[in-house]
Amino acid sequence: MTAGSAARSETGEKPFRREMQPWRDLAPYARCVYLPRNQVEVFLYDANPGGSRTLLLIHGLGDEADTWRYLIPPLAEEYRVVALDLPGFGRSQAAPGGCSVPINQEVILELMGSLGIGSALLVGHSYGAVLAQAIARDQPQRVQGLALLSGSMLVKQARINLATLLFMIPGVGEWLYTRMRRDPEAAYRSLEVYYHHLADLPEEDCAFLYQRVNERVWSDRQRKAFFSALRNLARWLPAQQRRAMRQQAGLKTHPTLVIWGGADRMADIRSAHAFIAQQASARLVIVADAGHNLHQEKPAPVVNAIRELAQVLWREATPA
Repeated sequence: MTAGSAARSETGEKPFRREMQPWRDLAPYARCVYLPRNQVEVFLYDANPGGSRTLLLIHGLGDEADTWRYLIPPLAEEYRVVALDLPGFGRSQAAPGGCSVPINQEVILELMGSLGIGSALLVGHSYGAVLAQAIARDQPQRVQGLALLSGSMLVKQARINLATLLFMIPGVGEWLYTRMRRDPEAAYRSLEVYYHHLADLPEEDCAFLYQRVNERVWSDRQRKAFFSALRNLARWLPAQQRRAMRQQAGLKTHPTLVIWGGADRMADIRSAHAFIAQQASARLVIVADAGHNLHQEKPAPVVNAIRELAQVLWREATPA
């Protein structure tokens, strides 16, 4: 059998209209929390909730908390690990005001308060890295450190490709997105740009990703959240970059780790070096043979780098 062939034997709409199921190892940590101020119910994984030190994991655009499936269990051996589905994505309800960086910031901060988390080490991937940095800048007392994977609001952006430009156009983007419902294989192939070699992932991963991307394609709620987040980010980010270049308040005060895939085709590795040039106190880790979703392709070095940051941050002794 080819990788993911069991999942791919399903055709049509039916197998992709179900509620998203947690990755098998994450199911025990699943829960939902209603946030009254933002009027949204958020799905999350809360592993080792008794831990005194917390890592809060924030996924990227068009993804959900299961993206951290290989990081949550090992990190939860030492820390409390919380990973949410951002509003409108995965299994979380959509926020009434849409999906934007300011709204998502407020949701994350209210969630932290609801869970009794005064401050945390924020780990963000891509769009999630932008959110983590924005929180560190605007609410520095809620952040103890930053681990930014494949993204930042300070770096120079690579040239936007044609597909992304078309997605920016109202109506056209939605048509292209919905069109993938006709071809589950095409939806799956759309993931290739996020990995160094998608086909080299374990068969279980390929089957999971095949099911998951098609579930996103068939979800009207997630489609709306995706385009809301994408277009709001395009309007919000340039002004924030200019502001950040003038005044990087709240960023240099936090220990910062930048982790990048050496074969990232979505976020040019030169952006990682540009970030380090702007913030020399930050540490850069480049993971060879990994693409944009490096935490899925090469989880071990990512886990090790985050552990090292946490140990430095909380002055822990490295285990013998």
